[in-house]
Amino acid sequence: MLAQANILKPMFDRCIYFNLVTLTRKISKIWQQEFERLGLTPSHGYLLFAIKELPGSTQKELGLLMELDASNITRLIDGLENKGLVRKTARGKGAKFSITAEGNEAYIAVKNTMDSLYASMQKRFGPQQFKGFVNDLNKAKQTILEER
Repeated sequence: MLAQANILKPMFDRCIYFNLVTLTRKISKIWQQEFERLGLTPSHGYLLFAIKELPGSTQKELGLLMELDASNITRLIDGLENKGLVRKTARGKGAKFSITAEGNEAYIAVKNTMDSLYASMQKRFGPQQFKGFVNDLNKAKQTILEER
């Protein structure tokens, strides 16, 4: 059986789908474990970070930044609001979002976690290789988005 699997290995090694999904699962697990310590998901943490850094942001602006549709942003904001980390202020048809005092404390923990994860990945990959890898991922993402 192992000999037969070795025949398939070259196909899997060259497959962008297989390699990205496998890497995504492994990276997601690391991020989820770290953010779980804060009582948040990575998506909640990144959204909280964005709201702190861009006070008064609208749902549409946050969705564009995080590349998520309106329903996903709404769900994430509702979660942060339920935890008392974010405040929604209605303005006309839309709403603006800001961070609460509790949210500011969580923001500091989120920022520290993000910095720690970044440093950990730099150490694993090597600083230059990591920077190049992330840049290449961004370029690939933009290429795919432009084709849609």
